[in-house]
Amino acid sequence: MAARVCWNHPELSRQGIDQTRLVIDQGNDTVGIDDAFHFLVLGDSGTGRHRLHSPPRRIAERLLPHKSAAAFLLHTGDVVYLVGAMDQYRANFLRPYREWLHHGKDWKTISPEGLMFNQPFLPVLGNHDYYDLSLPVALIAGLTLPFRRHLQWFDDIDAGWRGSRQGEAYACVFLDVLHRIPPVKLSDHLKLHYNAVWDGHRCLRYRPGVNTRLPNRYYRFQHAGVDVFALDSNTLITSDQATNNQRNLRRDLRTLEERQSVVYRRLASSSLDENHRDELFDELETLQEECFDLQRQIKQMNQLKQSEWADHEQLEWLKEGLIRSHRDRSVRGRILTMHHPAYVTEKTKCGQADTKAIRRQLRDVFDAVVLALGEDLGQARPVDLVLSGHAHCLEVIRSHDTGHADSHINWVICGGSGYGLRAQRREGAELTEQTVDGNSKVVATSELFIGRNWPAAGGRDSYSGLRVDIAEGRPLSIRLTPLVSCRDSNGWQDADPEPITLRM
Repeated sequence: MAARVCWNHPELSRQGIDQTRLVIDQGNDTVGIDDAFHFLVLGDSGTGRHRLHSPPRRIAERLLPHKSAAAFLLHTGDVVYLVGAMDQYRANFLRPYREWLHHGKDWKTISPEGLMFNQPFLPVLGNHDYYDLSLPVALIAGLTLPFRRHLQWFDDIDAGWRGSRQGEAYACVFLDVLHRIPPVKLSDHLKLHYNAVWDGHRCLRYRPGVNTRLPNRYYRFQHAGVDVFALDSNTLITSDQATNNQRNLRRDLRTLEERQSVVYRRLASSSLDENHRDELFDELETLQEECFDLQRQIKQMNQLKQSEWADHEQLEWLKEGLIRSHRDRSVRGRILTMHHPAYVTEKTKCGQADTKAIRRQLRDVFDAVVLALGEDLGQARPVDLVLSGHAHCLEVIRSHDTGHADSHINWVICGGSGYGLRAQRREGAELTEQTVDGNSKVVATSELFIGRNWPAAGGRDSYSGLRVDIAEGRPLSIRLTPLVSCRDSNGWQDADPEPITLRM
């Protein structure tokens, strides 16, 4: 990704450009630092599996009444399943979200690489946006594609011949890919689009209908006195203890790829009922994630020393950004958005090493922020709200006293916007950790969980998006409005849970 955006290119340095910030052009509107506003959230949405009843399209329709007055939309990642391939973008992204596209009525002919939004549409990278199919799996997926589309015309596996090429498709759709600009034209491009000024540095101006690229894989912006930090959490999920035995890792990877091939062949059958097909899709996604994790570990072993695995540059950027944000008296709140959650009770993500790694990384950053600010922080938390996806549900979690600076923070997962839903783990709503003396203590509690077999909807599968309202004035006040649609044999039915005002 660094090469694609010409990270730290001499010309960018010469012009004093910060590649991690953007300023959203408000047009003729004047926004005060304490004004009320709302924004929208969705995540894990980019699927074309359901051709007769598209969950992404349904949730897009739920968001539409709230769109015109929304300050922006945040996407928590996994924009396109299964492997972030460019040839899946039209069906899995442009089609459901066409109202957000400039000239969206022509979505069938718009090139994803030339994408332009009519309102700020701001994603983060999900793990599926980085995936690549290995050659054996790619051949099976590609060769069976015509048969799958013939036999399962109402359902597909969301995989063609290729993968994301390590996020290249995402970069071409959403990022300002500077390396494609001829060197002789780079200076003019920067003067034209990087003409906003923030804290004395020039940065990218995001202009709906004109220029809607993002400057980098992680970035920050500000609206009405609220700082928003968007992370690429894929480079922050290094486990505490990574094995050095590449032979075992490669063996495990081959085993997983063989299981993937079996699942692909089973999915090509026309005799599967919907429940069995959903189970296979869930298994396939889990296998993909496990393969990706092993591939990442193997690649890191080949390229880096273990001490260099963590994305220290991004973590330092977040720490310093939060410290500066708290010292800026014009800022009244801070929101963090990324793909992987730090706290979650969804059954497949709760115990994942990735979840624990994100929790550990954020604790280290938040602890460092509190240490640096000291008494200047007062009663404030390092951040007021953390938004993530990855877990296929809508969940609101409140952390307790964890012994770290991530205590008493609101953690919201919005990952139930289109792909297969997941249920809450059997252990329930409380998350525990072991203390140093071997005892167990509750560190967080889930206050709302909407996903597969949601009891409040009579056990129906419930897809979701989210409206987030920031009230006028200070201290910061945040209200969540879940936008939920349930699917059963009778079709779609909307559900409207009561709005939740978060404790700050």
